[in-house]
Amino acid sequence: MDIITFNDKASSEKSARKYFLGFCWKNHQRHCPRCRERKLYKLAGGKRRCARCGYTFHDFSRRFINGCGLGFQQWLWFLKLYELNVPNREIAAQLKVTYATALKAGDILRRAVLARAVDAEQYYAGGVWPGPGTPRPAGRASKPPVFGVLDLNGYILCDLLADLDPEGLLHFKQNFRLETACIGNVVYTAPYRRYLTLVCCGKALWPTRFISHDAAGLPADSHAFWRFVKHRLREIRGVRESRFPLRLKEWELRFNNRDQSLLPVFADALCSFTPGGDFDGARNTRFPRQKDDKV
Repeated sequence: MDIITFNDKASSEKSARKYFLGFCWKNHQRHCPRCRERKLYKLAGGKRRCARCGYTFHDFSRRFINGCGLGFQQWLWFLKLYELNVPNREIAAQLKVTYATALKAGDILRRAVLARAVDAEQYYAGGVWPGPGTPRPAGRASKPPVFGVLDLNGYILCDLLADLDPEGLLHFKQNFRLETACIGNVVYTAPYRRYLTLVCCGKALWPTRFISHDAAGLPADSHAFWRFVKHRLREIRGVRESRFPLRLKEWELRFNNRDQSLLPVFADALCSFTPGGDFDGARNTRFPRQKDDKV
């Protein structure tokens, strides 16, 4: 999206709302987000009520965009700044919101990106929280997941390997001489089977002081995608173990769409329905202002 077009769409709350609305309903045909019934009753304030299940909703109910206390104009500017890799503190200052709100918006966007991925269910099965509308996991995952990076003729897929954990990765290292290197707390390997590299993040990869990950010149180091990931890891100065799967999926999307504007890609993801549940209640709260949750 060129700057003139963006400025036009971000010029007012109304125009920004119209932009996001374009991603919500195919052919402008509304249906109940809960049961998909098309017979609806119009209510005051732009809401609708389902004739079948009685669910009351507005145009952005049960969507990721409704999970944070940002207005439409703020969301549009957030996506533009996020596309440009502006730091969260600067985004918060520019939008005149708290740092916690900027962090929450970024987390919601990354979970929206994951929800649109073809392998999202694998990630959820591996313990990644889908986002607003579903209960958070009771505790932290016992073991961080291991990912395999596939290069499918230039298209990158970060595949979650459900049958492999950090202990298995260390087993291959110690007993089959699988070379490993690290950047911060992220460990990556030499090629493994059909994968360019195996990747994992967390303290479990350093069980004793005798384990090190210091191989040099691994094939992944010369691959465009992994060079991109290493650059991003340095920019954000590392990543938490629990957030790494979301970051990896975001970087996958950024790399695969590197020749186009990411703003409409992000907006499309943000306007999609959440994977399950209803985080704005059986009778929806006022949009867009909601009480911020601390991240």
